[in-house]
Amino acid sequence: MLFSLAGLINFSFAQSVNFGVKAGINFSNVSSSGGGLTLTTSNTTGFHVGAVADIGFGSLSLQPGVLYSTTGGSLNFSGGTDKLTLNYVEVPVNLLYNIPAGIGKLFIGGGPYVALGVSGKATLSGTLTSTGGGSESQNITFGSAPGDVKNPDFGVNLLGGFRFKSGLSFSAGYGIGLANLSNESGASTKNNVLSFSIGYFFK
Repeated sequence: MLFSLAGLINFSFAQSVNFGVKAGINFSNVSSSGGGLTLTTSNTTGFHVGAVADIGFGSLSLQPGVLYSTTGGSLNFSGGTDKLTLNYVEVPVNLLYNIPAGIGKLFIGGGPYVALGVSGKATLSGTLTSTGGGSESQNITFGSAPGDVKNPDFGVNLLGGFRFKSGLSFSAGYGIGLANLSNESGASTKNNVLSFSIGYFFK
């Protein structure tokens, strides 16, 4: 679907269309509020990998993609750690402004994203476990029941980086979750993700 859409726009309006791949590291946390309390977890480290298209219109370009991305957060206690891992198929659509810079171009921009949760896991370690040591995990369910994680997630991406004329690209982004992932009344839980990527666009 991504490539069909890009091809349609290419025939109609676009000055250039390039397809590419990207991968990188995520540093994510979860912010929660409810009952007059606000809590933000420590960062967890994850990754993202997928395909992107760059559809050029002069100094502007539209960059849709399909990525597999892992997010979550962790809470550290004196006796151990409670870690949440959420795995998504994410579809970002970023509008970028490109600035020529000798051997390549700078780009900056952003746009919306939608992410479909496909799996997840909550992991307890240390004295928090039922045995008082080691670790134990429980699968996360996406749905509408209490205790489930709401699906899908959505939000806004901010993105900036540099793309060489060879097609090699480096970028940094920040995803601001806008969807409430909690099914509990009066509670709000949202994803936040700082990412660093390396990519390559084919000629």
